Amino acid sequence: MRRVGRVPVTLAFGCVALLASCVPVRSAARPDRGPAAPLSYGEQFDTLWARFDAVYPSFTYKQVDWARQREQYRRRAERARSQNELVAVLLAMLAPLRDRHVWLIDPKGHVVPTYRPVWSMNFDRARWQQAMQEVGYTVRRGDAGDALIGGYGYLHIGSWRSPVDTLVLDAMLERYRDAPGLIVDVRTNAGGRDALALAFARRFTTRAFAASYVQVRTEFPELDLPLARTIAPRGGWQFTKPVVVLTGRGGLSATESFVAALRTMPQVTVMGDTTGGASGNPVVLPLGNGWRFTVPRWMEYGPDQRPIEWHGVAPHLAFPWRPEAFGPGRDPLIDAAVGLLGERTGVYRVAPPADAPPVRDP
Repeated sequence: MRRVGRVPVTLAFGCVALLASCVPVRSAARPDRGPAAPLSYGEQFDTLWARFDAVYPSFTYKQVDWARQREQYRRRAERARSQNELVAVLLAMLAPLRDRHVWLIDPKGHVVPTYRPVWSMNFDRARWQQAMQEVGYTVRRGDAGDALIGGYGYLHIGSWRSPVDTLVLDAMLERYRDAPGLIVDVRTNAGGRDALALAFARRFTTRAFAASYVQVRTEFPELDLPLARTIAPRGGWQFTKPVVVLTGRGGLSATESFVAALRTMPQVTVMGDTTGGASGNPVVLPLGNGWRFTVPRWMEYGPDQRPIEWHGVAPHLAFPWRPEAFGPGRDPLIDAAVGLLGERTGVYRVAPPADAPPVRDP
């Protein structure tokens, strides 16, 4: 294994647009030449192992000896008596990576994850839906919508994937241009297009800055440098009044890029729980016999150049999730956000109960 470089290189955001998506990229289509010849289990193993060996950027960071993994599992793959047995071998080999962007896909399109972290979510959909009915929440498109809560704009962004796009997000923001503050809820947003997430982040900054850094591997080790993804103000105006971003373990990938960028802005307070810690920009590749697999192509670092993988992005205010202290139609984190904005702006309409105060992250 080789250790990749750590010398920062700054590129404009548009210059890395081809790498700026956490949506798995399908391999290029080829002319139909009829059904491919079946691959042996050993050949499928070698296909996956070699691609990870050439592309995967995090072996050193995760202290995984990839060559040793091959020595340990190659013969098991050869001895497999069925495709399912081979899949079990591959899952065992990939498990130490603990990477939520690594999975297998069967011929029917079903995803087989290689890693399933266990943690609690700070979101109860039934409770949230009831709370949203009381404030007239409107779904705008896909998993995105908005409402006016306690005098503040509330934007729920559950995905950075189509049909959610910049037109939808900009229109949502425009509705609350004159609001004294804004809540942006991305607790359940498992990711999508980094380009969309960072495009929306640009509506909150008045200056250009490095929103994150990505580290990729190439055929030339001397070029494997962290690339700074620089963003600049976008649109005719920027929202510079107080903003609370609600986060949790369900926020992954492009959402972590978004939260890491907004976390540095002076008007923004990130509240809730640390994000899930999964960023990789995977590509989907053929494994053989109708199966496919994903391989991440980068490691991402926040503006402070700390890795997001495994660590996530921490909130400014860690808020304990204790919904039992609230009525069934209340979302504790949203109420806490309204209370915090009230402290910042002097507009008080809804506040969390006194027995559930936020805890400042050291």
